[in-house]
Formats: sequence, C-alpha cells, structure tokens
Amino acid sequence: MTFDENFYLNFHAHQQMPAEDEFVIQSKFLQEDLIINNNDRIFFTSGLHPWHADLLKEAEIKYKLDELVRSKSIIAIGETGIDKLKGPDIDLQTNVFKYHIEIADKYNLPLIIHSVKAHNEILKLKKETKSKVPWVIHHFNGSKQMAFDFIDHGFYLSVSHHIKSKSSKLSDYFCDLPIEKIFLETDDFRIDIKNLYEIAALKMGVSINALKKQLMKNLKSLLNE
Repeated sequence: MTFDENFYLNFHAHQQMPAEDEFVIQSKFLQEDLIINNNDRIFFTSGLHPWHADLLKEAEIKYKLDELVRSKSIIAIGETGIDKLKGPDIDLQTNVFKYHIEIADKYNLPLIIHSVKAHNEILKLKKETKSKVPWVIHHFNGSKQMAFDFIDHGFYLSVSHHIKSKSSKLSDYFCDLPIEKIFLETDDFRIDIKNLYEIAALKMGVSINALKKQLMKNLKSLLNE
C-alpha cells in the first residue's frame, strides 16, 4: 500500500468519499454483502458492530472475516466493541468482540473499537487476551484520565468533531495528547476532514503539513509498514 504523506487521512468513515488529496478508511458492516472495489484512495475495515452483535453467529463472523482478510480486502478488523447504551445483551457483545480479537491476532491486523461507557471492560479484555496487535478507540470523546489510560496501554485514539466543541472536555486537553497516538475522522457526520486538521494543528502548535505527515506515519506504524 502506498500512502502519500501530503494527503489528508480520514481514519474512519462509512460512506464518505475522498477528495483528490485525501485518503479515507471506510468501515463496512460485516453482516452486509460487501462489494469492495479497488481504489488507491479508499481502504476498508470490517467487523460486526456491537449494535448488530446478534445478527451473526460465531462461525459466520469468523468465516466472513477470514474471507475478507485472505482476499486482502481489508486493512483492519472492526469496528467492533462494547456499547452499554445501545445494542443487544452486553455478554453477547463481549463474546462477539472476543471473536474479532482472535481474528485480529491470527492475521496480525489492527482492531478498530467502538466503546461507549465500556472503558474498564475494554482495558480488561486487552489485558486478559494478551492481544499483541494495535487497538484503536474510534470516535473517542472521553475524559483526560480515560484517554491516558488507553494510551498507557498502547492504544491509539481516533477523534472527531469534539475537538472543536466548547462543551467537550476533549477540546480542552486535546493538545496534551501524544501526537504519535492520534488519528482524525469524520465517522458518519457531515464534517470536513480538512477543517479537523486545521483545528488539530492549531491546538497542537504544528503546521497542517507536519500534522499530515505525522498522522500518515501513525498509520504506517499501525499497519506495521
């Protein structure tokens, strides 16, 4: 894979398409019939979202992920995880998450995680499974303590529009996060990734070009390239 360091990286989106100077990583729902076309500016991840944890059985999850990995259709596993506010039973969500961890470790691929009110559970699973692959909390918007709990355990954090919200704690402490452990994303919101780069660069006291290069370096590190 070739990643131009002068491009903007949208780390996590669902339908959003890239502009000419952007890369986007699209997250696909595993229960859907995935038609993934080659495009040198779009890359894909796939997993069973915790809201959908009851839609596929264990064997189906593993089979579908195996097929996607072997065909080199995806660069990471997920999004998967635990959501205490929405979705089926938490025990089921947790078991489904564990299947994804198993596949990610089997193929040495990063894990993209949806975590809502599940900070302690996610950290506990990271320790219990002894997973060796990088884990990324996507759309992170937790407290500073939570952010550094994750980072201290080797996680990356992908953040979105909360960095520009006056009501968000993340906006206040974003500049304190280690730049080598972050990504920027639009997720499913109608926001401009370039605008997020402008805000992030200003808060961190770096140029936009320097930020683009660093986040692309982070991606290469995440993918072990």
